[in-house]
Amino acid sequence: MNAPARGERDDAPGWAIVLAAGEGQRLARVTRALYGHDVPKQFAALDGDQTMLQQTMGRAARITSPERAVVVVAAGEQAGLAREQLAEHPRARLVEQPRNVGTLAGLLLPLAHVLRASPRAPVVVYPADHHFRRLAPFVAAVHDALDAVAQAPARVVLVGARADRPATDLGWILRGQALDAEARARAVECFVEKPAPASAAHLLACGALWNTLVIAMDGAAFWESALGAHPVLESPFERYRASIGTSREEAVRREIYSDLPTLDLSRDFLARRPGLAVVELADAGWSDCGTPERLFETLAHGPNLERLLGRLGAGGAAPFALERGAD
Repeated sequence: MNAPARGERDDAPGWAIVLAAGEGQRLARVTRALYGHDVPKQFAALDGDQTMLQQTMGRAARITSPERAVVVVAAGEQAGLAREQLAEHPRARLVEQPRNVGTLAGLLLPLAHVLRASPRAPVVVYPADHHFRRLAPFVAAVHDALDAVAQAPARVVLVGARADRPATDLGWILRGQALDAEARARAVECFVEKPAPASAAHLLACGALWNTLVIAMDGAAFWESALGAHPVLESPFERYRASIGTSREEAVRREIYSDLPTLDLSRDFLARRPGLAVVELADAGWSDCGTPERLFETLAHGPNLERLLGRLGAGGAAPFALERGAD
């Protein structure tokens, strides 16, 4: 039997975590105009017929079997939307977050399910609100990140997108020394969040990367280091992990979320964690579509921008169309 071509899923026992619990406030004007009410961008169809969540699941399925995917969403209306949109992936696990206490807990919650099922499995984390014009470079970069996990002292490897402008509203990763002879993975020297214009220009000149928050990792190592860095999380999340699959699971989840502190994955953990690595994502056309301007700029390279503007309506589309030149 021939080995799977690089860029296609094999059947290695890895897991995918899809982060889909965000509120999408910066893009709310667009999604509200499209749907008539607030819809977080990951549940919106902005580029074609599939929503961003559905597109994310499709990308993850190129690397990991969908039955080894855990999707975290906010409880309530978001969970209903996710169930509808994930109907073609009935074996994916959906975990409802009782309230928003930041992205660190938002990752630990689904990670508890992964570790309960496969304690030593490799894991890839996918934010559910990203856009890629070309998938092959993205899939190859994720494979590179998975290959580099064993070389990274922290067993955590991020995917950083090659920057093409001095963006001040994105997070940046400054790279250090190479971890392998081919220099596919490098040490993370530091993170810079939303730099001032002069700093952003310097980062661009230095070859720093945009932080996509796509992460390949040894799940157990991440769990141990995150709980060690924030001991206040250890007891509640270990308690929740032990409850998974029992009649107490949902009740325990609600109980621990009543007292959890709000902690940001990048600021409160990754930026303070030594031993991280990063691989470069190039030529994929990555965007987080975080603002209307960036969304329109991203879609301008494909066939669906005019379709999106048409869906916004003759009257509603006009102010958005004017923003297309704002970037």
